[in-house]
Amino acid sequence: MPVLFVLFGFELYTAILLSLLIDCGNALVMTAIGIGKREIDIRRGLSLTAFAVFWILFGIYLGRSFLPQNMDLFRGSAGFVTLLIGIGFFCRGIRIRNGNGKESIRPSGSVIRPYLIYAGVAIMAFQVGLIGIGGGMGYAIFLMLCLSYPTLKATGTAMFMTFFSTLVAVIGISFLIGPAKLLTPAFIMLVPLVLVLSMAGTGFGASITHRLPEHKVNFLIGGVVVAAGLLAALQKYYMFQFPAVH
Repeated sequence: MPVLFVLFGFELYTAILLSLLIDCGNALVMTAIGIGKREIDIRRGLSLTAFAVFWILFGIYLGRSFLPQNMDLFRGSAGFVTLLIGIGFFCRGIRIRNGNGKESIRPSGSVIRPYLIYAGVAIMAFQVGLIGIGGGMGYAIFLMLCLSYPTLKATGTAMFMTFFSTLVAVIGISFLIGPAKLLTPAFIMLVPLVLVLSMAGTGFGASITHRLPEHKVNFLIGGVVVAAGLLAALQKYYMFQFPAVH
């Protein structure tokens, strides 16, 4: 989303909507793959998604007054949050590599820990509605931390949740934007192109990750997320911008 807004000059809510559409399409691909490989906890995913809907809509509602006065949030700050998520995957990969490489999907540790998933989901869902960033890897992190899901099961369930979360957010943001901006020739031509390319990349990436051991999956995800976070964060200091898209 920061790339669309900062580098390519999209209007703020148009950039948020396009970002959400890309996330939704990618999540659909990963959901289909995850269901086929039985790597999605459907019951848990549905219950957490139902809980997330309120926070998504609450984020959209607050964003109407918050975002226009805080556009610098996308020029660096969002990237640093993404960097932290990527580093978290690296740390997890190191921990798995140095251990026995096996993980339980049963919650362990504190009795309270399994219930902290609701706080994590609320935070990520609110961010999805507010700025169009989050869901996906954020949901996965909390599923791993709070419920001890292995990486592929966590990411599969997170993508399942992300598909519905971003779908709700897309509908909500579309009402804010209105048909005049959604039906421009440039937007109509751009959406199918970026969705096809992004979804194809997602399918290709999934074919690679499913052939890797657990710790290398974490390293791969961490590397991609860190690279995206660096790109988003550096935009604050690198002021080059492509011609605005209208």
